[in-house]
Amino acid sequence: MSVEPAALPDFCRNYDDYQQLLQHQCQILEVPEPDQNAIQASFQLAQRVAELIHFNGKLPFAQFMHEALYHPGLGYYSGGSHKLGAGGDFVTAPEISPMFGQTIAKSLQQAWKNTEPCVLELGAGSGKLMCDILQQCESDGALPEAYYILEVSAELRQRQQQLLNDKLPHLKPLVIWLERLPQSFQGVIIGNEVIDAIPVELLMQTEEALTQGFVTHDKNGFKLEFEATSFSQGWRKKHADICQSWPEGYLAETYDLRRDWLKSLIGCLKQGCIVLVDYGYEEDELYSPYRPQGTLQCYYRQKKHSMPLALLGLQDITSSVNFTQLAQAALDHDAQVLGFTTQSQFLTLSGIEQFVAQSQDSDTMSSLSVAQQLQTLLMPNEMGQNIKVLGLSKGFSGALSGFTSLGLNQA
Repeated sequence: MSVEPAALPDFCRNYDDYQQLLQHQCQILEVPEPDQNAIQASFQLAQRVAELIHFNGKLPFAQFMHEALYHPGLGYYSGGSHKLGAGGDFVTAPEISPMFGQTIAKSLQQAWKNTEPCVLELGAGSGKLMCDILQQCESDGALPEAYYILEVSAELRQRQQQLLNDKLPHLKPLVIWLERLPQSFQGVIIGNEVIDAIPVELLMQTEEALTQGFVTHDKNGFKLEFEATSFSQGWRKKHADICQSWPEGYLAETYDLRRDWLKSLIGCLKQGCIVLVDYGYEEDELYSPYRPQGTLQCYYRQKKHSMPLALLGLQDITSSVNFTQLAQAALDHDAQVLGFTTQSQFLTLSGIEQFVAQSQDSDTMSSLSVAQQLQTLLMPNEMGQNIKVLGLSKGFSGALSGFTSLGLNQA
């Protein structure tokens, strides 16, 4: 399905005009301009999104976010841009220090006493976490039977395979890449900063009503508009206790797609546990009147900003995780909550200190001292407090030392 070029808006009708738009966006954000290949991919994606708007009139924000991140071959995660590390757009815990993966490896070994010794990693990033886990498990004489990776990005899959080939070529037979969730899995499922990139809908409280966010366009680019819909009114009715105190102009996200994603994840887990690491909040804090701008954030070349309609397909778009909703969804689908805590507490209780000496000679992407690495992973003003860890289980009688209690108020 396509439209005639004359029916497209001015800003993406031809390449030169679109290039000027991207250059202007980069100037506003004070970031480097993308290369020609990236601009061409973004231009093609902009035309695709403009076509969808032409035929539908407008796009719910979640659909726009899905296209921006996952459109085949053109979206941020399915395209070829360099995403993680010093030359990418953002840095995750495994890029900071091998101690993160080493500590996770110890938790896996603890879990394997009560389930199959297998791992399924969701979105393995650069592959650093995989390599750190396998290296530590090999050192402990406790390698898994299989290490599965579900990865939607062809570029990241290639990076993971190259890193494995460079660092642990003898372990290549253990690692298996998947294109979709397996029908049945026993073992431990790990997701490190995966949920935050699952699309969300946007809401805004106006004087008259709670409204839903849609992406449209004019001749100058994509724009965000809000209107009252059956979805927004239904959400307000269902969550009246939450949004009754929202002032006019209050922005928030809704997370139904993430709940559905977790339902699929629990459905494939025959027996074992799930460990989800991400930044987010319990529901009361997430929707507090004191958080009036929501949590939607974008990342491009290490710059965090709040312009989700800019740099289409070239930047990460994320929002914080509603951990209360995920825990409740797990309980609703015959799973249990193992625990919920901060990254700092989970890593500390899991014994991260034992790896300090080992990290003195590590080849991490930065020249951070071990003390600085620990500070970034554990301190409240760094990752320690902002990132949380949620443990879920199914038919699992064991425990993980990183969780001392549930610590979660389920709505």
